[in-house]
Amino acid sequence: MEKEIVGKSLKDLIIEILGKDGRSINDLSKELAKKGVKKHRLILTGYLLAMADMGILKERFIKPAKVYSVQQNKKKTIYEIIGKKARDIDEEEAPDIALYTLYKLFNRPIFMRELEKCNVGIPQYREKIVGEERKKALEILLAQGFNVPRNNSAYIPTKNYNGAYVQILSELVVEGYNLKGFVNKEHHQMKLDY
Repeated sequence: MEKEIVGKSLKDLIIEILGKDGRSINDLSKELAKKGVKKHRLILTGYLLAMADMGILKERFIKPAKVYSVQQNKKKTIYEIIGKKARDIDEEEAPDIALYTLYKLFNRPIFMRELEKCNVGIPQYREKIVGEERKKALEILLAQGFNVPRNNSAYIPTKNYNGAYVQILSELVVEGYNLKGFVNKEHHQMKLDY
């Protein structure tokens, strides 16, 4: 999706140009052209919308234009957090750990789109779910405003990663409630076996 331009991706160039103040699509297009990057306005608009959807950019209307700026202190989604924690536990098994954790946490099949948001890859130990159970899971996500393609596959885990699940939940509670001061610092990672 991102073409390398003089050692920088289009995303990095856009962030660099926007800076703190932000710019309109027209201004951004002109600045990119000065750097030798010529993108059709519709392509650039789509790219900016995608970056805004991912939480990288913030968009606001300042008549007569839409202005984009870099999102400061972007709050990570539960998917990004679980994906990172799964990779920290075991890079190779991260897709299966993320699938198991999301499945246990949400008590429903997990869509491939959700796993993509975890940035972990495709799980090996999975069972595809179809029919009514998949339909209910899709309705839950759509009701929350989560964009899932209607043909996106849904899965449940077929291998138990309960130890990793408990570890991730423990870390989420400690971080979410700022309890690091209560944790034994000698045991840097909390490894709990239940």
